[in-house]
Amino acid sequence: MNTTDIIALIITCLGVFSFALVITILYRNYVRSSIEEIKSGKRDIELIDLAIYESDPKIKKRNKAIDITKNVVYYTFLVFIIPIFGLSIYSRIKNNVTMIGDNAVMVVASGSMSQKEQSNEYLFTYQLDNQFQTYDMITLTKVKSQSQLELYDVIAFRNNKNINVIHRIIKIDYVDGAAIYTTKGDANTGIDSYQPKFEDIIGKYTGKRIPAIGIFIMFFQSYAGMITVASVVYCMFMISHYSRKSELASEERTELLSEVFDFSKLNEEEIDSMNQGYNQFIYYQGYQYLFDESGFVNKTKIEENKLLPNNNSNNVDQNDKTIDQ
Repeated sequence: MNTTDIIALIITCLGVFSFALVITILYRNYVRSSIEEIKSGKRDIELIDLAIYESDPKIKKRNKAIDITKNVVYYTFLVFIIPIFGLSIYSRIKNNVTMIGDNAVMVVASGSMSQKEQSNEYLFTYQLDNQFQTYDMITLTKVKSQSQLELYDVIAFRNNKNINVIHRIIKIDYVDGAAIYTTKGDANTGIDSYQPKFEDIIGKYTGKRIPAIGIFIMFFQSYAGMITVASVVYCMFMISHYSRKSELASEERTELLSEVFDFSKLNEEEIDSMNQGYNQFIYYQGYQYLFDESGFVNKTKIEENKLLPNNNSNNVDQNDKTIDQ
């Protein structure tokens, strides 16, 4: 890695990790605030409403279907991402070639085999239609002897710069019995400057490919991709962790409420009357401010003969608060 790559990597790390940290802090604070409200009883009406709503058999059935769908989507995502991420890392370690027995998979990194160049007449004469696109993942078969390779086969090899190349053989020469191959991309007008020998060959193209999946593999192989995946996994874990805490707090509070109220017998009027118990008054500079669970409602001027809560009046709600000037 050169200096520019190192700086880019550091900036990427700082940016992605900072974003993940901010998301975690914000969500954690939100969940903690929710848990405090649940435990203090501020969400009792909401929990009772939800318990009554979810007690309906149709709602139970629908919620169960939603949970199953969510789980299917989640695990499908994991089944798709984890193998590709693992394959990407392994492929990077193995110089972008993943061997599986006598077969291998490789991601196409250029468009040199994506179409037929008109000047390459042999492509049309012999109807060679096994081209592939950039970011396709192709399969190769291991070549064990020179006799397994023929003119116009597509091969993958490493050139003198240790770069993987996937091109077509257009000429075979022999020097002291050792084959030397001249190769060329189907979309290119010129031949490759390096002529691979048999020991340079990785494998022969089988004609099988998976379109476009290489985009994910190439991304996951990059440092930015690795950092991004690590951050996403971290965020998913933290969100799941804190969400579970909130769910447990709700379940515990709902269970406590169920010991006091018979949800099946509560009607809307009773729930509304319970809701009124959360009204809160704040007295400040001669005014009474009314709040409910949704926030500020209104303010009214206090009559001079009205007693404030700190005067031990019995007709003032216990939730009233006074702020001295």
